[in-house]
Amino acid sequence: MINFKNRNIVLFITILFFLFLIFLFFETYNMSKSILPGYPGDAFFPRIILIFTGIWTFILFIQQTFKNFKLINSNESNNEQNVYIFYKDIIFIFALSIIYVFSIDLIGFEILTFLFLFTLLVNRMDMNIKKSIIYSIIISFVSVILFWLVFIIFLKIPFSLKFLPFLLF
Repeated sequence: MINFKNRNIVLFITILFFLFLIFLFFETYNMSKSILPGYPGDAFFPRIILIFTGIWTFILFIQQTFKNFKLINSNESNNEQNVYIFYKDIIFIFALSIIYVFSIDLIGFEILTFLFLFTLLVNRMDMNIKKSIIYSIIISFVSVILFWLVFIIFLKIPFSLKFLPFLLF
């Protein structure tokens, strides 16, 4: 577990996010120009969204930089509180996600998604181990069926499936 002050972590994430927004804004110049004269190109709406998000990110940065400036005053927001980062959990989820991405073609969407959700849920339920396993199985199974219906059946997104049919007519 790593301990940070709330103010430091918010400043770090804000600066990192603002740099990412600047990168994305410059990437919009690689988008295609308008094919009709007088109409904005493909980059028009992404630029508007990035500018709007950048303004709010800048306001958050100013709010955290200057102690007395508060756009919204709340009892819950305290810059002196500490944030605890459980790095072992983050590394576990990151490694599990990498395994998921690289194994989806080999094992299949439905099996791997069920195992992925089950592994994430079983550790986080505040129950005894037997109830935790049962509820994790139920939630994972229902989630896989919902994902299958939404993404594969309704949206027709091709995934590598092993036992669920790809299309139902």
